[in-house]
Amino acid sequence: MTAAGSPAPPATTDIPVLSVEGLTVRAKRRVLLDDLNLDFPPTSLTAVVGPSGCGKTTLVRSLNRMVELTPGLRVEGVVRYLGQDIYAPAVNPVVVRRRIGMVFQRPTVFPMSVYENAAFGLRIAHEDEETIDRAVNDALRQAGLWDEVRDELDRPALSLSGGQQQRLCIARALAVEPRVLLLDEPTSALDPAATQRVEATMRRLKERYVLVLVTHNVDQAARVSDRIAVLRAGKLVEVGLTADVLERPREKFSEQFIIGRAE
Repeated sequence: MTAAGSPAPPATTDIPVLSVEGLTVRAKRRVLLDDLNLDFPPTSLTAVVGPSGCGKTTLVRSLNRMVELTPGLRVEGVVRYLGQDIYAPAVNPVVVRRRIGMVFQRPTVFPMSVYENAAFGLRIAHEDEETIDRAVNDALRQAGLWDEVRDELDRPALSLSGGQQQRLCIARALAVEPRVLLLDEPTSALDPAATQRVEATMRRLKERYVLVLVTHNVDQAARVSDRIAVLRAGKLVEVGLTADVLERPREKFSEQFIIGRAE
């Protein structure tokens, strides 16, 4: 562990970028996640699917310690980033959330310019102007937004369309150079055209990052993911390559969920 509380680089290159071992999240009278074991390999997109209330959002919020922001929840087990436990006492959760970024269901842009929205995390980190400018331009390109805003970076971010705002949120997360990007139903509030653009962005990004996508939409999972993890009542039902899970599910519940009959 570094002095700043950041996970150190891995000693080997054959470990998953992110993994969970025995992950359990408890509320006062409920178990929200129950003994999950799951790896997220490099340059991949894992779609987490399952019925409403099965623990999908709790899982992704556990992967960067955002679950700690909800009073009354207790986390057990281990979440490893580059082989080290992110819940260890010496680890700074702010650093964790920089390395493991998150994009929420609805775009959360700030009342400032497009440029300053993308630069927000870098400003907090007190990066110099040259670094900020380079990172913002690169992040906007990666998010597929650069060509649409390059000539009006001073434009208020709130004047962008919903899809553009969501891609701006993705750019803001990418600007601080994470290794992992968590996406919690990022297209649920978007129209079909905006959804297509965000999905195209996800397909590009998975070539460079670890992406974890929460979605209710099995068709979306089929379009963008490499792997699917199926949850039910806080338990991991199965996980595997997307084609295998969708075409040859091992578990009856997975089959029922895929065809729209699971409860």
